[in-house]
Amino acid sequence: MLLLLSGGFHGHGLAGHLHAGGGDAGGPGFVPILPLMVFVTVWGGTGYALTRFSSMSMPSVLLSCTAVALLLGCLLYAVLARLMRRYDNSMNELEYDPTGHLGYISIAAADGSVGEMKYVLHGTMRSMGVRAEPGQQLAKGDKVIILRVDKGMAAVTLFERDIDRI
Repeated sequence: MLLLLSGGFHGHGLAGHLHAGGGDAGGPGFVPILPLMVFVTVWGGTGYALTRFSSMSMPSVLLSCTAVALLLGCLLYAVLARLMRRYDNSMNELEYDPTGHLGYISIAAADGSVGEMKYVLHGTMRSMGVRAEPGQQLAKGDKVIILRVDKGMAAVTLFERDIDRI
């Protein structure tokens, strides 16, 4: 019952996720549900054991139960937070910028027309539209370097041409 009534505390309402104003108000709160469940379970179990098998007074049982449950709940939260952060790989926009990648033309483009190129990013083959500059001939199989990407279309230069300039 305590978990149901504490819905706003950990981010969920009585009927699951709450939706208000078109947004999702039932997202994660500031107390995760698992440590809260551990707290309630340990608090109840410790209280039962202390009232059944010890001669402690009720106020000291409540104080002891709360201390033990808080300690175990915080310990579980610390362990889980450390474990989850270890495998958290936040996405960095610069890691997914295709500028400077080497690829090849899979659909030819010539003199301002649109074709397609393929390149590898993070071990995955990807494709992107490519627009040939006026006067530029991009034949199927040509190796190209991505100079910039504008609205999903890549501006490229031939790889061999860059080698000759160096």
